[in-house]
Amino acid sequence: MTRLKIYGIYNRLSEKKEWISLFLRRSNGKNKVRIKCSLFFLDGKNKKVNRTNSYVSYALDDAYGAEQFLEIKELLEKEDDLIPNNTLTVGVEMTVFDDYRSFTTDYPLKKRQRKITDDLKELYESKTNSNVIFVVGNEKFKAHKFILSTRSPVFSAMFTHELKENRNSEVDIPDIDPEIFNKMLEFIYTDEINNLDEDAESLLESADKYQLLNLKSLCEESLSKSVSIDNAIELMILADLHNADTLLEFIFEFIIRNFKDVVKTSEYEVLDETKPLLLLKLLKKQVDLNEN
Repeated sequence: MTRLKIYGIYNRLSEKKEWISLFLRRSNGKNKVRIKCSLFFLDGKNKKVNRTNSYVSYALDDAYGAEQFLEIKELLEKEDDLIPNNTLTVGVEMTVFDDYRSFTTDYPLKKRQRKITDDLKELYESKTNSNVIFVVGNEKFKAHKFILSTRSPVFSAMFTHELKENRNSEVDIPDIDPEIFNKMLEFIYTDEINNLDEDAESLLESADKYQLLNLKSLCEESLSKSVSIDNAIELMILADLHNADTLLEFIFEFIIRNFKDVVKTSEYEVLDETKPLLLLKLLKKQVDLNEN
């Protein structure tokens, strides 16, 4: 435990001025002490005068304070205010922290911990212990049935039941471009995809087919940024075909806001012939919005 006491309040006579000095000093302890300290006088209204604030570290024989804390001349001039009832009140506000100790350590800085996504990405790239091969066009892709089954309900059904895909080591994928399949496969392993905007339409179709909901959501977001007067009908049909409900609602509202321009496009002119039910949905949505 560290104890501190007022070391002295005394007059110091200099050549020109007289001052009241105020110091604080330790009465015990060996190590340095860290304190937050404030010294002051109280006037007749209990207002703090000549307040000092400081963070200090000092040893046993050290003292903290101010040699020229209050000029006696000033004290006498303000006697009624500073010495009410002939009493000078000194105040000390102080916080004493734990004894100061410093140390060094050679413990190495914490390194970035490897994550499971790092392992899966490495597994995707190395194809170690792969147990299925996908034949897509003229290319073949090795993969792991367990990982695909975990990520996709469609692949899970494919490799769980007595289907020919589960019995054979090779699976034909006839309706996907090899580049798109490779991107989809990479997303299954890493949850990441590069240059999404370039292939968002094709990836939306694949994500819907294999029920990759996260990838599907990313594709919908990407396509929503590209909606324009010229492609709104095309993207509306795409969204409806692949059950992209969020994207479909976004396009509905876009078309309704820009209806005068969209109806002039050639795609809209044949919409009633090619997609009459979708046109009906659009018109119903327009009515609902107008009523609200």
